[in-house]
Amino acid sequence: MSNAKRVLLVDDDAMLRASLAEQLTLDGPYTVVEAGDCAGARLKAEDGLYEFMILDVGLPDGDGRVLCRELRDSGITCPIVLLTAADTDEDTVEGLGAGA
Repeated sequence: MSNAKRVLLVDDDAMLRASLAEQLTLDGPYTVVEAGDCAGARLKAEDGLYEFMILDVGLPDGDGRVLCRELRDSGITCPIVLLTAADTDEDTVEGLGAGA
């Protein structure tokens, strides 16, 4: 039985997702569960508990901030990190307001 902690990683860029997943498994006791869009993330999020989640803001079928809010509203309490190139104070406040 593995002691690895599960992490949900959601990003539509397959190469970036693979790179992040590799780093998480090398640097920590994590098992990475991957999704490339909001729909996949919703399904994976229902599939058990996670140590934390990383959500891309720009997904092909929705906004990661909206997904974050939906996950919080569904009762998910683990830490959620938003991955984005946006760097304004407004972006930060919006992400925090969504529950990240």
